[in-house]
Amino acid sequence: MENEKNMKFTSTSDQKQLVEGKKGVDNEWFAMMEGIFNTFNHIMIGVVCIYTSWLCWINGFDKLYTWHVFLTLIGYHLLMAEGIVLFYSGNGWTQKLSHSHKRTVHWLIEVVGCSCCVVGIALEIYFRDSTNRRHFSSTHSIVGLVSLVFLVLTFANGLLALFAPELRKRIRPIYSKLFHYLTGTVCYVLGMVAIVLAYEKKIYRQNTISEGITMMHVFTIAATVLSLVGVVKTIYNQFQTLAK
Repeated sequence: MENEKNMKFTSTSDQKQLVEGKKGVDNEWFAMMEGIFNTFNHIMIGVVCIYTSWLCWINGFDKLYTWHVFLTLIGYHLLMAEGIVLFYSGNGWTQKLSHSHKRTVHWLIEVVGCSCCVVGIALEIYFRDSTNRRHFSSTHSIVGLVSLVFLVLTFANGLLALFAPELRKRIRPIYSKLFHYLTGTVCYVLGMVAIVLAYEKKIYRQNTISEGITMMHVFTIAATVLSLVGVVKTIYNQFQTLAK
């Protein structure tokens, strides 16, 4: 009887070890795939930013419109994206940072990125006003304007999320943070949509080949999707927490 019990106990413990080992292997593969896709994401972001910077150089930085293209691209496509992915577990360059350090870096990056976007949009408004051109007459400009509205909302509720512990008595932190994630996601997506629409503008059509524009379309859409993986998981988890 004792031998049978020992055999059962041994087989049960062996099964547990096998299950744990399988989970460990699955987690390693998942972490590796996260790292690979995250690397591809950074590469695509870098390629689009470098390529567009080169086109802006060709077009001439003596033009206000060139600065509009350059600053909004750096703001949305580079800095805002990096500010989002730095919280993602698969993001290599921030894995060793503590959450408080990540939050500090996030704020610094997003403040600079948002400033680039605001200045870039303001320059385009000034340029159109000074040349007596119609404002917000295209899908690109309307989407960009709506993104700017959400940018202001995101910045405002970002302050609420940052000081959530101090406001705990009035507002549950999960609500302020969730609202920040939602408005920030909408802001980022609309900004990237505006950039994709901008690839049909003259600055791109006149200074590069169609294959280059196609590449930027594909890279920008793919980078947007990959950059949002972490924040979508966070939003989903927070909705689950609220549902309990």
